[in-house]
Amino acid sequence: MTHLLYLTENDRGLERWRTEIAKIDPNITLHSLNDPYDPDTIEVVLAWKPPAGIFPKLTHLKLIQSLGMGVDHLFKTKDRPPTMPIARIIDADMANQMSEYSLYGALTAFRNFHHYRAAKARAEWAPEPRNFHDEFAIGILGYGELGRTTAERLRQNGFPNIRIWSRTPKAIPSLKCYAGKEELLSFAKNLDLLICLLPLTAETESILNSRLFDQLNPNAYLINAARGEHLNHADLIAAIESKQISGALLDVFAEEPLPKTDPFWTIPEIEITPHVAASTNPRTAAAQVVENIRRVEAGKKALNLVDLKRTY
Repeated sequence: MTHLLYLTENDRGLERWRTEIAKIDPNITLHSLNDPYDPDTIEVVLAWKPPAGIFPKLTHLKLIQSLGMGVDHLFKTKDRPPTMPIARIIDADMANQMSEYSLYGALTAFRNFHHYRAAKARAEWAPEPRNFHDEFAIGILGYGELGRTTAERLRQNGFPNIRIWSRTPKAIPSLKCYAGKEELLSFAKNLDLLICLLPLTAETESILNSRLFDQLNPNAYLINAARGEHLNHADLIAAIESKQISGALLDVFAEEPLPKTDPFWTIPEIEITPHVAASTNPRTAAAQVVENIRRVEAGKKALNLVDLKRTY
């Protein structure tokens, strides 16, 4: 019998994971923190924003398996063993969800639906000039699994004018590619839509700021579905007030749930969703979790390991 620990803020999703893992291997027991379990039997944890005080008890731990694509929550955990391998989930279903979310935002901006929602609130009949696909410039920050799938979904839906920005240089047919700090502002120059799908690192924190916004075309649109810490809140509010940015679709926030007193709630140009752009689906992700458990038991490297120095 293999013993696995579900190490989260709460037990949300626990039963779904138990069900899907049991379908693949009924000899794996997934324990909640509220269950009686022997810490010495735990070699792998499934973790998302783990509470403090647990890791020091797991003296036989060999792998931390993130419950999502993001791992920044683990690097914020102060008592995490610093050299412990971390694996993240790479799931086509999550990438598909993110591309749907980004396409929704892109169509909102392209067809001026955010303007029409605002006009309705004012009881105004106010047609906007139309946009043209080949002229509508879209920039995607981040070209991992999520960025690749999103760029492909946008191309499939008639948007050919797409550029990407990544940490290291890439050569992608049909895409304009930019890389590194020295090319960030050139990447953003005259964009109509900016989509952030970056991992959160020390280098990408607050990357969505006034310096970047000033490069966009006036009345540009912003989508942030990566991490709340990517966004400078005050700079976005100022950009909206100056009409440098005409609207934003935000799914992630530095504090979640977003406090009721946050000014974002009262700004009509900002559309808010509650961190739902792409959620982990145990039905599609359980197989890779089980594979990593088997690899750990066999003394092999897990799949989709994070670079501990780069933190993603």
